[in-house]
Amino acid sequence: MNDQEVVARQIGRAPRAFRRVAVRCPFGKPAVTEQAPFDADGRPFPTQYYVTCRHLVAAISRLEAAGGVERWTRAAREDDELAASLAAAQEEQRRVRPELDAGIGGSTRTGSLKCLHAHAAFALARPGYELGDRILAELPSIWPDSCCTDPVEVELARQHWLDGNRRVERTREDDRRYRMLVGDVELVVAQLRKRIGQNFTLAELAGAYDGADEWVRALLDDADPEGPGPSEPGTVADAAFHVYSHGASDYRP
Repeated sequence: MNDQEVVARQIGRAPRAFRRVAVRCPFGKPAVTEQAPFDADGRPFPTQYYVTCRHLVAAISRLEAAGGVERWTRAAREDDELAASLAAAQEEQRRVRPELDAGIGGSTRTGSLKCLHAHAAFALARPGYELGDRILAELPSIWPDSCCTDPVEVELARQHWLDGNRRVERTREDDRRYRMLVGDVELVVAQLRKRIGQNFTLAELAGAYDGADEWVRALLDDADPEGPGPSEPGTVADAAFHVYSHGASDYRP
């Protein structure tokens, strides 16, 4: 299996604008990839460095779900060292990729960091980015104890799904946030019906869970293209898979 095939397995689809593996995990698998500025059809691909390691994607998604985007955006405004680090990294991004006038993650204006995954990927691919390093340092671990590119075990996947559903339920006191998350979950459940159909097993659903964070993020982005971007795609994905798992032919509580 070549690198592109491994990445496709990690993110659940063929990677667009794939150029090379920029960073590998301790197990030798792709962890961060570099994308060309344009894909094979000539469409711009704003994000140069892209996290593909499932463990790292999930860890950053949990950080975002806990308010990480807002907190690190505020820190980058209030801390002079972090502000300088962000400004230098944005300038470096434009310098190394002059084909597109965009900063990290394709940002074209100041404000919210929008996606911590992009900043973590930039820090790993281009060492010395203080803000990205601090974001990574907040994670319980950057790398898993064993290779996360291996097929997802059903019971482990079910635990992730249950945890995600619980995180959604804990937001009930915040009516606006709860309704937003439930709406996002319903969007993902509808997409699962299209991808998997009505007849499936838990193992087949666990297989579809591989790389789900990425297509869920893209789905939610497309649903609100003018918004700031989905803040909790990992939680939404897990909760949606939990809901959909009840329809599995071998489902058991």
